[in-house]
Amino acid sequence: MGKSGERTEKMKKVVIIGAGSSIFTKNLLGDLLSFDDMEINEFALVDINTEKLSVMEKVAVKLCKQFGKDVKVTATDKRREVLPDANYVINTIGVGGVEAYKKDLEIPDKYGLSQCIGDIIGPGGMFRFLRAYPELLSMCRDMEELCPDAYFFNYTNPMAPLCLALNQTTSIKVYGFCHNVQSTAKQLSDYLQVDESRISYWAAGINHMDWFLQYKVDGKDAYPRLFEISQSEEDIIKLADYEQDYSRIGVRLVDIIRFKIMHNFGYYVSESPFHISEYVPYFRKNQKMIEAFQVNNRWWLAHEMAVDEYFDGLKGLLAKSKDIPCSKTFEYAPEVIHANITGKPFRANLNVMNTGLISNLPSNSVVEVPCYTDTEGIHPCYVEELPYALAALNVANINVHIGMAKAVIEKKKQLIYDAIKMDPLTAAKLTLDQINDMVDEMIEANAEYITDFE
Repeated sequence: MGKSGERTEKMKKVVIIGAGSSIFTKNLLGDLLSFDDMEINEFALVDINTEKLSVMEKVAVKLCKQFGKDVKVTATDKRREVLPDANYVINTIGVGGVEAYKKDLEIPDKYGLSQCIGDIIGPGGMFRFLRAYPELLSMCRDMEELCPDAYFFNYTNPMAPLCLALNQTTSIKVYGFCHNVQSTAKQLSDYLQVDESRISYWAAGINHMDWFLQYKVDGKDAYPRLFEISQSEEDIIKLADYEQDYSRIGVRLVDIIRFKIMHNFGYYVSESPFHISEYVPYFRKNQKMIEAFQVNNRWWLAHEMAVDEYFDGLKGLLAKSKDIPCSKTFEYAPEVIHANITGKPFRANLNVMNTGLISNLPSNSVVEVPCYTDTEGIHPCYVEELPYALAALNVANINVHIGMAKAVIEKKKQLIYDAIKMDPLTAAKLTLDQINDMVDEMIEANAEYITDFE
């Protein structure tokens, strides 16, 4: 990798693949430009949607001017043109679009399996994975040839199985990035009515199911207070003034589910109640329960629709030559890049292979653990054992992750069926025959993405 000083001189090219994702790309660029002690030589934007790419290129140029930074901006629909000399490749793509995603939800609906988001495990997660993995593997193959020392930062879901399969098939340094830990930490500070600067925490587990093993305010354990303010569903509903990113699409976050998990298993879990209701078999057994726990709204589908509205808003600002509003976000990737270039350490919960980091989770799995970054790289932290029940809940999801990765590596359709049959929610709702019929139909709907399977 060379000496630290040499690396600092070279680490200045950031490639964003899927740059047409307007909200996300604007946030990443704004965060990277906000650092006064770090310079990026080039932002290379890649997207197959050339209309959106052209707009985001203009957004990038505009942001560089707003921050007073002299950064080269390139844009192309051919990633191989910009991968040479890249130091960080950030992937945010979605494959199949909204229409494929709607089928991920609608087909299981016919069989009595109601998913809220359906993008991590279960039938929806499985087929999103099958669509995304070949393209991500192709990216990494190009990187092996053109920028083998670059980092690959993946934001595409389903996070853990994608990172697991890529770690088993490519030599590229693959790390998975998500918002679930830092957003949940912020949410808990709002529940406790304390400024985020006063909190500290230690969280680990798997993506979308990290456990806050420690959560402190001013250095003191805050769990007693969390239990106190969440003694009843009425108390939890009172906390729902916190709406985080869900407010802009009209979803009020009433977190009965995660507090119920905390009261039963002792620890608060990351991600939203909409997501977590799908990862365990307790909360979506029938429509009455779904409505009682307030996880009936398919807000992520609404979110994907709302992205176009944000894109149109950016176009409007450019047309009027107005500044683009840009405040610092909590995205991890810019902070990790900053730490790697400047040597100022930063801790982030990232998705990495479980090399004994969590000793009672499988070694052939991807875990989400605290990682420190400096000029020498990204250093995952040893967490030790999780409490039994927390590990068991994680393993139920990991079993699906492992099956998903096996399916794409071994190219066997039977493994698609097997992985979905391991899903906790699917198993709680459907018979084996129903699962087989459902998967038959979903394979037919996604036939163009799985042509090379036995």
